Amino acid sequence: MVERYQSKVAVFLVLTREVNGNTQILLQERCNTGYMDGKYDTACSGHLEKNESLAMALCREAKEEIGLNIDEHDLKLVALIHEYQDEYINVFFTADKYEGTPKIMEPDKCDNLQWFNIDELPENTIMRVRNVLTNMQKGIIYDDGNFSHQKAKS
Repeated sequence: MVERYQSKVAVFLVLTREVNGNTQILLQERCNTGYMDGKYDTACSGHLEKNESLAMALCREAKEEIGLNIDEHDLKLVALIHEYQDEYINVFFTADKYEGTPKIMEPDKCDNLQWFNIDELPENTIMRVRNVLTNMQKGIIYDDGNFSHQKAKS
C-alpha cells in the first residue's frame, strides 16, 4: 500500500482597515519563536488542530494572539500557498470586521503590533507576506510557494 502524502496546515490573518483612503494591514513582529524572529508577519497565524476547520482555527488564533473576536463568516480567503518542498499548506484569510482592539496577547512571541499602509511595508517584512499582499491586489489566490521566480520578475 502506498503511503499518502500529508502536509502541515497553517492559517494566517491579513487584517485590514481603511484610513484616509489608504488600505492598512496589521503586522506583528516575531520574537523568540525560532522562525523568522525580528521580521514582520501577518497579524496572527497558527496551525490547524484536529477537528477544526480553517476558519475555526483562524478565529481561535485571533483571540489567542491579538485579543479579537472574529466571526467565521467575516473571513475571506485571499491566498493558498502550497510550499510543497516544506510540506506546508498556508492559507491566508482577510477580515475587516471584528470585535475588540488588537493587542499583543503573547508578548513572549511578539515584539510589536502595528498598522502599516499596504504599499509601505517595513523592510523586514517576511517575503511570503509581501507576495501574498501583491497577489491579493492582483486577484491571484494560488501560489506554489516558489518565491524565487517571483523575486526575479520584480
